[in-house]
Amino acid sequence: MPVGDKTKRTHGVDLHSRCFAYVGDESDTSTWHCCIHVLGDPAKTVNAIKNSLGRFDQTQGIPEDQRETVRLLCIGAALAHNVHVDRPALVKKTEAPAQVAEPKPPKVEAHKLLKDKKLNDLAALFDRQADLFLRQLGID
Repeated sequence: MPVGDKTKRTHGVDLHSRCFAYVGDESDTSTWHCCIHVLGDPAKTVNAIKNSLGRFDQTQGIPEDQRETVRLLCIGAALAHNVHVDRPALVKKTEAPAQVAEPKPPKVEAHKLLKDKKLNDLAALFDRQADLFLRQLGID
């Protein structure tokens, strides 16, 4: 890192602006949000990514038109570092979940159950015959 560059101390390390998912003003470190990389420490990087994702909804200072991009960048960093991301986090926060009706159990008639039992018996018979045939060929 060149001498004189701005840094922000996060997770006990002085970090450059490239370590953050959002940088509002390069010269104002208070506008740097969502740390996604801690130089030289993979464990702290994973911790920083988890913190950025976990506290994303509380983070202030990111313009509304850029929040989704920053959130996706944090998710991408998490996936790149094998950090588990809950499925709901992958869905856009403003989308309401689709309402799905409970599926009705299929009606099963007695004669169909009998037919299915016969099919299962035939399948078992064919399976035994195939095993016998393979044994006779010397293939186990």
